[in-house]
Amino acid sequence: MKHDVGQFDGENTDDASEIIERLTFLNTKDGLQQCMDDKDFYLDIVSTFVEDNVLDDMQTCYLGNDWGGYRVKVHALKSSSAYIGAEELRAKAKRMEDAAKQEDVEYINMNHHHLVAMYEDLLRNITAVLPKRINLEASSQIKQFTIFVVDDSRLNRQVVVEVLSNTYNIEEAASGQEFFQQLEEGILPDLVLLDVHMPRENGHDIIGKLKADERYVHIPVVFMTHDNDLSTELQGFKEGAVDFITKPLNPALLMARINRILDLYYLQSKLQEEIQIRTQAILDKTQQMTIMFDEIIQALANTIDAKDKYTKGHSDRVSKYSVMIGKQLGYTEMQLLRLKYAALLHDIGKIGIPDGIINKTAPLTDEEFETVKTHPVIGGDILKTITSVKDIYDGAMYHHEHYDGSGYPEGLYGKGIPEIARIINVADSYDAMTSRRSYRGMLTQEEVRSELEKGLGSQFDPIIGSIMLQIIDDDFGFTLHE
Repeated sequence: MKHDVGQFDGENTDDASEIIERLTFLNTKDGLQQCMDDKDFYLDIVSTFVEDNVLDDMQTCYLGNDWGGYRVKVHALKSSSAYIGAEELRAKAKRMEDAAKQEDVEYINMNHHHLVAMYEDLLRNITAVLPKRINLEASSQIKQFTIFVVDDSRLNRQVVVEVLSNTYNIEEAASGQEFFQQLEEGILPDLVLLDVHMPRENGHDIIGKLKADERYVHIPVVFMTHDNDLSTELQGFKEGAVDFITKPLNPALLMARINRILDLYYLQSKLQEEIQIRTQAILDKTQQMTIMFDEIIQALANTIDAKDKYTKGHSDRVSKYSVMIGKQLGYTEMQLLRLKYAALLHDIGKIGIPDGIINKTAPLTDEEFETVKTHPVIGGDILKTITSVKDIYDGAMYHHEHYDGSGYPEGLYGKGIPEIARIINVADSYDAMTSRRSYRGMLTQEEVRSELEKGLGSQFDPIIGSIMLQIIDDDFGFTLHE
């Protein structure tokens, strides 16, 4: 037998199970786990969530710019949402708590009304499912949409109240001064019905002040006027009005217009919230993938360096020097990231060179040197399938090409060598000279500078080489070495 939700009294366990099934907007599985799978206990917690809601306190802190208090309230909302399985609300409250902690007022102003709309929607949904469990008299009032009518005519205000009060909460003000005073006292409407022609401050003055305040800029405003001319409407739309209603007010038209506007407003709020949630999820996923990619690249670089006992840390240093050059060339953050990856993997082809050759202490034979010279091609073959970051291939394949065409493996010259390879060529040569080898010690800074200067236009791109010379000159303590 199916039980009527409205008659649930909390005494029957079968009823509890059925009610929980109706809470489709909550992650009841997680909520029940929080309550040791005690269904009645869980429903009591859900009821308390409504009865002890912090809507009014949160609004008071927001309107008073009390970000310390606001942080406390959204923290409480985050915690209570977690208890009942309100995942989206918990996530939103967490972001708002972080913003309040950092006093990021711009973010709070942009997102507070979305949080309130989501919170109110959840409270209404819970109350609809658990009407007998919730003591509404003990709770902060769960409000419907609130409409604020600002009109110096008591008759017009009375018409609005008569037509809309059964569906919406209605607040009234006879002037702009009275309206803003009530806003400061904590009334935050979901829509404003605003008369255009009033003494002292007219509707155009009031909407200007409203839209200039970040706390209220999101509130939709509908002008009410006897005017029926295009210029008035155009001015109102430019000022931020969402619609016009002509006086005398037609009750049926008034109700239809207000319903449509609030439905659209709420839909936009939900859509904006969904966009923010999905965007954050994408950003989080992208960050995770970036971290994982970084770790993979670093692991490969460490593997390369481990193969040669004389070049530990070589790939990291070449990457560091390459990025320093890239910054001087005005590279963007994304270009610098690609340069970093390419430099880290520039010697990956050495994986295919026998250890006996890589770690030989005596001079290499001509045959052995020819074998070493194959490592750029091996590296290119390994990395050529990574088409999303072409620079990685170019760095490995062409970092031994010389500006005058005397390099290998293809004898490219000048600007025909990819720029990223020309950068790595300079950084690679610098690190080779500033590192110890089995057959020599580290060169002095003066010797390194002299060798680089000699190579400008022959081994090295003259512009990139000159940048490295400037980096050397700025390194007064000679800290850039192995």
